[in-house]
Amino acid sequence: MSENWGRPGSDGPRIELAVAVLALAFFLAVLFQSVQLWRERSSMNQIYQNQEQVLPDVLKLRDQVNSLAGDVAQLAQTGDAAAKQVTDDMARQGVALRPPSTPAPAQ
Repeated sequence: MSENWGRPGSDGPRIELAVAVLALAFFLAVLFQSVQLWRERSSMNQIYQNQEQVLPDVLKLRDQVNSLAGDVAQLAQTGDAAAKQVTDDMARQGVALRPPSTPAPAQ
């Protein structure tokens, strides 16, 4: 039966039809993958833009926390018992609190 494929006048299936169906299936698979990738990319761009909007606030908060940690470390060095306890507790958790290298500007 396979020797009759593609021959005119034969009753068997035509090879052109099989190739066309295979090509169509391949095209649909590539189209589906392209649409999925496009949707994922647009989603990732949206996430990136959302993070960019929050970044200045996060940097400001980090600076405030660093300033507070520096002040606590400076108080601990001057002999404040509560500040010394905080620095010891943080050191046990693996966080080193250090006083600022330059004095903070007077406000």
